[in-house]
Amino acid sequence: MAIKVDYNFRSHGLRWKSGHIYKFRYNAYRNDPTPTIILMGRYTGTHPNTGHQWRLIQGINFTYIPRSHRRLFAMQWVNTMERTGGDVRFTWNDVKRQFPYLKFGIRRYVLKPSYRIQKPIEIPMEDMEDAIIDTWSKDFSKKIKVDMVQKFKRIQKFTNKNNKRSLFDVFRGR
Repeated sequence: MAIKVDYNFRSHGLRWKSGHIYKFRYNAYRNDPTPTIILMGRYTGTHPNTGHQWRLIQGINFTYIPRSHRRLFAMQWVNTMERTGGDVRFTWNDVKRQFPYLKFGIRRYVLKPSYRIQKPIEIPMEDMEDAIIDTWSKDFSKKIKVDMVQKFKRIQKFTNKNNKRSLFDVFRGR
């Protein structure tokens, strides 16, 4: 069975819809135990290449987005939701095309076992902008940048030590 993507589904006693904003308690967190996300979809099934089971939701966690971009996105998204009446599908193509600054905020959250996600609530349309801006006190966007730089340096150090090639050569396939 291939991976199936659902944009509207029921789980944890709640109707989840792509493009809507949710807040919940997540037990398997690394940095953020109470994420506020905009849902992209639910992924279920078996990955065709690896054989791993996927039972997760994917969304943009606003605490991984720089604060300056949160307010900008909030204003744009509230206008989009009002224009469409809340019937919108938020996908990876939308992120790439309209909101490229959101790509570092993509996170996946395991749905099963069901105790991983607790007390989910949907943020009403009239409170969306406030909910996004309320994440102001938490900012993991700098941590993401630092982690990327460290990973880049490790790769560069490894390639220079073992292969005597530059990182540029490795990415170009030389």
